[in-house]
Amino acid sequence: MNIHEELVTVKGRDEFVAFVHRLTEDLERNPESWANVTLKDYLQSIASWIEDGVHENEVRELELPGTMKRHKTDVEWERLAFLLFAAGRYE
Repeated sequence: MNIHEELVTVKGRDEFVAFVHRLTEDLERNPESWANVTLKDYLQSIASWIEDGVHENEVRELELPGTMKRHKTDVEWERLAFLLFAAGRYE
């Protein structure tokens, strides 16, 4: 299963954790397929992608990058902000 196929399987906590591990493996194995390989570029890309397509309190389908599949989003902004903050300090 490729990384795009795995993305659409994330439905809960365990799948999310497994997917994050797979992202790390994918970056190590296929850095040429990543547009943002530094942490700075990756975080800036997250902000840009959200600014360009996802709006607060919106549930909608978004086309997944690199695929023709669509994925329903329901964003919890506070949890995402805390996740990004905590990950920078958690050992």
